[in-house]
This record gives sequence, C-alpha cells and structure tokens, in this order.
Amino acid sequence: MADPFYGSEALGVASRVRETLARWLFPVACLGCGRQLAGREPLHLCIACRARLRPAGPIGPLAAPTDLRILSLWRYEPPLDAVILALKFRRLDYLGRHLARELAAGLGRELREADLVVPVPLHWTRRVARGFDQAERIAVPLAEGLRLPVVRALTRRWATRAQTRLGRTARRANLAGAFRIGDSRAVAGRRILLVDDVTTTGATLEAAAAVLRAAGAAEVLGLTAARTPL
Repeated sequence: MADPFYGSEALGVASRVRETLARWLFPVACLGCGRQLAGREPLHLCIACRARLRPAGPIGPLAAPTDLRILSLWRYEPPLDAVILALKFRRLDYLGRHLARELAAGLGRELREADLVVPVPLHWTRRVARGFDQAERIAVPLAEGLRLPVVRALTRRWATRAQTRLGRTARRANLAGAFRIGDSRAVAGRRILLVDDVTTTGATLEAAAAVLRAAGAAEVLGLTAARTPL
C-alpha cells in the first residue's frame, strides 16, 4: 500500500530518490546529536533526541481581526530546530514528509475538520533560490494523508524582510499587504487549514489568514510543525 505521506506522485518519487541517495552517499546521522542512526528513524532523530521534543500546546485565538487559532505540534528548540533548518537550508526537503506524518498522528482529529489545505507561500525569488517551498513540502503530503485537497491559493506580492529579528508590531507591518489570492472561489465558504513550518508571534499566519477570510473563507486554522517559545 502506498504511503500517503509521500505526497503527490511526482513530488513523492523525487523525495524518495533524494532520501535514498542521501542514505547511500552519506552516513545517516541524528540531526540532534550527530550519532549514527540504524535505519529510517522519523525526523532523522535518534530515540534519545526524539524524547527531548516538547509539545507546544494550542495558542489562540490571537488578538487579531482574523480571530485565528494556531496549532503547533512542538516547541521550536533543540533538537527540533535542527530538523527545520535541515529542511529549509540543507535541501533535505523530504523531511517535510516526516513532519507531515507527525502532524497527522499528533493532531489529526482536529485537522480533519478542514475542507482543504493551503500552504503559506514563499516569494518566487526565494523559492527559486531554495529550490522548493518548505511549507508546501509539509502541506502536500499532509493533505494527501488527511485525504483533503491542497490548494495553492496564496502568492506573495514581494519578498518580505526576514522576520527573525523583528518584534511583533514590526512583523505585522512587514507583512501588511504581502499576500494576495488568485481565485477567491477556491476558498469561499470553506474551512481552511493554513500550513507553515514555524510560527513565533503568528504574524505571518495572521496576514495570510486575513486575505483568506476577505476572500470568503468560512474559517482558517493555522498549523505549524513548531512554535518558538515566547
């Protein structure tokens, strides 16, 4: 039986090939501690490092016009930060499938209330530079695992400044007007699962959710693999 968390057929085959080549060409090491792994450990973490993962718990609704609620599976801290950074900057994009499987296992009951999945997009220049969109690498297999359609409804108007060193107010200002929607009919009246990799203040998810709600979405639930401790 096919693993639904490989995502769409083309994406899944490419992801599997990259993961297999990585295992053939390089020693398989735990992303948390560097110890050699015996096999296909989820998230490329050994048992000891996986035991260090701490749940994030729910947050929201946020004090924003979107009335957005956000679910995150873990706290963004070691060793999970190494997994996210490997996904984004070491081109280990197949880790998105690992994260999708974990999200479905940990939060699946609430996620299945959605009608469709929308990834938070990168600007096209950053997507070209990176080679892929990390939120999409999580969203596509997650949608297939939950048997929900994935709709790339949002685009970024411009490449916003990195949010890392900005405070909450500056983050919201940085993202004002940054997202747009192509065809509002794709989301009108639907319950949206809005997927990203990490959230800190929720500003990115808030900005994207506001556009979806303005287009007629009935409800937007934010979802990330991790949340930065505030």
